[in-house]
Amino acid sequence: MKRLFYCLSLSLTAFAFVECKKDPSNPNTGSGSGSTPLSSIKSIDSFTVTEANGSSFNASDIYVTITAGDTILVTVPPYTDLTKLIPEITYKGVSVSPASGAPINLSAPVVFTVTAADSSKITYTVIVTTRGAVFFGTNDNRFFALDAITGTQIWKDSLAGEFEYNTPQLVDGILYTASTSGVVYGLDPPTGTVKWQFQAGGTVATTPAIVNGTVYFGSDDHNFYAVDLATATLKWEFAAGGPTDSGPTVLNGIVYFAGGDGNMYALDAGSGAVVWKFNLNGVVSMAAPLVANGLVYIGSRSDSLYALDATSGNEIWSARTDGFTLEQSSPAISSGLVYIGAESGSLFAFNAATGAQQWKSLISQSIYDQPCIYNNTVYVTADDGTLDAVNAQTGTLLWHVSAIYANGAGAIVANGSLYVGGGGSRYFYAFDPATGNVKWKFYTGNAIVLSFHPLYVGGN
Repeated sequence: MKRLFYCLSLSLTAFAFVECKKDPSNPNTGSGSGSTPLSSIKSIDSFTVTEANGSSFNASDIYVTITAGDTILVTVPPYTDLTKLIPEITYKGVSVSPASGAPINLSAPVVFTVTAADSSKITYTVIVTTRGAVFFGTNDNRFFALDAITGTQIWKDSLAGEFEYNTPQLVDGILYTASTSGVVYGLDPPTGTVKWQFQAGGTVATTPAIVNGTVYFGSDDHNFYAVDLATATLKWEFAAGGPTDSGPTVLNGIVYFAGGDGNMYALDAGSGAVVWKFNLNGVVSMAAPLVANGLVYIGSRSDSLYALDATSGNEIWSARTDGFTLEQSSPAISSGLVYIGAESGSLFAFNAATGAQQWKSLISQSIYDQPCIYNNTVYVTADDGTLDAVNAQTGTLLWHVSAIYANGAGAIVANGSLYVGGGGSRYFYAFDPATGNVKWKFYTGNAIVLSFHPLYVGGN
């Protein structure tokens, strides 16, 4: 009993002389005997945004990812005004700053700070981006803007004329496109509102070239136009001798195009004066010249692909395509090869320097569009209704998709998707370029032909 009493006495004595202190290394320790520790819990559990007027985005229109590195990635529909968004935040802690529910400019990354009860903090970097958009026209007087990721319609216009013979383009924030009514339009990309227009004397069935403040294009009234971009007034016009639907190319002060009279023209871009012309021995319907490495590449109804000196117009070489016309397909170049499609023929690849045939593929298929080259793959549409992907070096078929019926519309690859119009199927498509799997498709209504190529415009 004496030993037990001795131990208890020591314990009680020691306790009487211990001073109560807050452990400076532990923020959860209270400030006095018996106090409740302050919580150090702090986190953002969910984050979303609404528009400035308080309206919410559809659930399918907004994507939010909170990463392990305390970064919050938010994507919203194309052309969303990021300067007036309202964050809606669910968090653990006593406060978050900037505050939930208060309008804020999210056009640049913003750091949000969550403070716990014990005054400790954690920060999250919020990055909001808008998705890209894809634009195309149709043969039933309509023009569309779609969300490039979801395929959701942003807007559609009903305008005079058909839009299937050109590729839209974006210049200085304005979307330009041409119609068979003879009007070249400039549209506001977020809304489709007409901002600019010029009326030609006939159908415009081509893609204008816009360079150094001038819009260049041909018309079925047999004239080639140069129009001032700032004022929408005519600078000069050139009598081309036939319907001129070949898309122009402008380089080093020279504008190149093929006329419906069977000649390849090079004009002074400032005055319209003829620098040179070359007889292609056959008309050119829709094909646009390709200018690269000091040469002009162009095909014609003569079944030949020509390479001309860009300065003099002299023939460097020509290559035959087994008797099939090249008046529709525009050439494309990549890694020293020129690719072109033939009507009722095949897809051809030629050595860009010598004209030697490298390979031909898709035998007996009519190919009207300009080949699209991406990641060593050539993508074309054919008149049997297919979308085809072939190896760019060998011509070997990699995959094809049946029954899209592009009717001459060509593909582009942008932001990891292949976009192409399938007018005959009444759909516009987004495919995986590696596999040909459909990502989404959009019903276009009564249209049976869509733009030669769509236009992709990235987000912010």
